[in-house]
Amino acid sequence: MPAEVKLRGVRELAAGVRKLAGKIDRGSRDDFEKVASQVAMQVQATVPRRTGRLASSVQGRSTGTGASVSMGDGVPYARYVEYGGRGHPHSSSGNYLYPAAMDAGPQLEEAGQEAAQSEIRSMSWPSP
Repeated sequence: MPAEVKLRGVRELAAGVRKLAGKIDRGSRDDFEKVASQVAMQVQATVPRRTGRLASSVQGRSTGTGASVSMGDGVPYARYVEYGGRGHPHSSSGNYLYPAAMDAGPQLEEAGQEAAQSEIRSMSWPSP
């Protein structure tokens, strides 16, 4: 005679996982934005300054999947400063923004892990 197996709580588990994922996304967004802002401040402090326009164009923000730091919106010479040309040293991997953003990878990973751990610890799972 075959054994009968009944699974209880599958719907509740699925709903709880969706809820937890949403909470982790919301919780990590603030931490990601802090890291992006720190990178932006670092880049602002290191880019060459004549008018301050390039430094003012540097912005950090959180995105749906992490963080973003941008530079050069409305500043036509930004690419020469970052990648070289017209009197600036050539660099295929960037001079200011790209290296700073790459160095921030471990900080973003840590921020995501901390947000996930915090939300997992505080999660109250629904009962079946």
